[in-house]
Amino acid sequence: MKSTMLVNLERCTGCWTCAMACKVGHGLSDDEYRMIVRTLGNGKGVDRPSGIYPKLTMSWQPIYSKTCTWCAERDPNISGSTYCSYNCPCQALCFGDGSDPESEVSKEIIRLKEAGYSIFEMPVWENSKTNVYYAKKG
Repeated sequence: MKSTMLVNLERCTGCWTCAMACKVGHGLSDDEYRMIVRTLGNGKGVDRPSGIYPKLTMSWQPIYSKTCTWCAERDPNISGSTYCSYNCPCQALCFGDGSDPESEVSKEIIRLKEAGYSIFEMPVWENSKTNVYYAKKG
């Protein structure tokens, strides 16, 4: 099995529910995160848009650290998923077996590619978890 996470950046609203579900589900301390949500704006602080009014833009990107375990202990209450994907209110996260062409995550990657999305991974210098794919229009 190749555990794979797909993050649809067009759906993510930056709510941090994924990161908080991970913290609560795993009982992590206040200063411990296995994932964060990065604001993609002007770079001058959290949730600061880029551009000039009225043409402002801002988006968000969940970043998984290498300490993420894909919820290896698999809580039966989250149906074989991960805390982050199970609790995402925007359905921006899709988890599954990337080596199985019939899995939900594999089918979603194909669907988004066919819809014109670019699928990419974080560059190596980000030092983030592997097998996390991001989908963005264009």
